[in-house]
Amino acid sequence: MRKALLLTTALTLGTLNPAFAGGPVIITDDVEVVEAKPASSAGALIPLLLLAAIVIIATSGGDDEVTTPTSDIRLKEDIRRVGTNHLGLGVYQYRYKGMDGVWEGVMAQEVEVMHPGAVVTKVYGFKGVNYARLGLTLKRVA
Repeated sequence: MRKALLLTTALTLGTLNPAFAGGPVIITDDVEVVEAKPASSAGALIPLLLLAAIVIIATSGGDDEVTTPTSDIRLKEDIRRVGTNHLGLGVYQYRYKGMDGVWEGVMAQEVEVMHPGAVVTKVYGFKGVNYARLGLTLKRVA
């Protein structure tokens, strides 16, 4: 690459112009062989963490844990605000990353600001919302 850059610079300055040098200039680039790296598995991390959180929630014995679905914004995609509830919280439709279905509910980070007692930190630091404590329900809409 460096050879090509130096040659191009020299040609534009006229010092190696074929008309003055008596013949054509042949540029040969050294081919760099790069070893292929295996694909990263980072895309599977979020769905696996979400699955682990759901399993732990389902197998826990406490009532508070069962009523606090993982509602962290970091586990959601295709988020669209569809309204505001009577508590002043945004109501959103979204998909959980790596899972099928569209859900309607609140964002844990927003609830934590207005109603911190309804939010618990769950597996791997993801937040859950106790919908019963707020008088709300998490709905699957599609």
